[in-house]
Amino acid sequence: MVDSVVHSNQTTRFIQFPVQTLDRVLGKYGFEPVNADAVEPFHTLADELIDGEIADIESIARVQRWTGRSLHLRYKKGRPDALLASIPLSSAGRDAILDGRFGFANARREWVCGLDERAAALLSWGMAGRTPLAQVAALRGLLAGWYHFYSDVRVYARARSLQGQALMKRLRFESLGSPDGSAPLWASTRFPAGIARRLGAMRLADQPTTPEQEVSV
Repeated sequence: MVDSVVHSNQTTRFIQFPVQTLDRVLGKYGFEPVNADAVEPFHTLADELIDGEIADIESIARVQRWTGRSLHLRYKKGRPDALLASIPLSSAGRDAILDGRFGFANARREWVCGLDERAAALLSWGMAGRTPLAQVAALRGLLAGWYHFYSDVRVYARARSLQGQALMKRLRFESLGSPDGSAPLWASTRFPAGIARRLGAMRLADQPTTPEQEVSV
């Protein structure tokens, strides 16, 4: 979420998105930012964990260069075990999602937000983990990012599996059909505060959680 400053001459400028703060918050759940020049580990894990075809390395890297804040990986014993990809969308990007035109492979610069642009929506493109604990860590990261940085916009997600669709329902997302003719598109109706509290995603980032809290979805 980007703050704006209105000056006496009524012009508005946007303060740069606090990407370092986002990285610090997600770091509490074990996630590290992915450099746009080193997305191969992210792509490999996404290809392994996400159902269906995913975008190529070049397309994923291009979106990360544009946004500067979309990709995060969690490492366990030096090996990637969970991923988060959340893309801030402009109003044009939101429209492209709703009419089925948006994807990593065909993304346009005007559809996503850079660090000095206000997001009109957020696309949760990928959230996955190798193990149940890694999956919960990814969910905690998504909820923390949503709560702390994107609370004023609607979140969209595509669910390609029955497990993913069940999670969308638990998060109180509503189905918008399949605008792109493939995976169903879901949209948030409100922030799932109950689940977020149980997972610790609404606490301050420097407050620790216990292993038991990690699995109490």
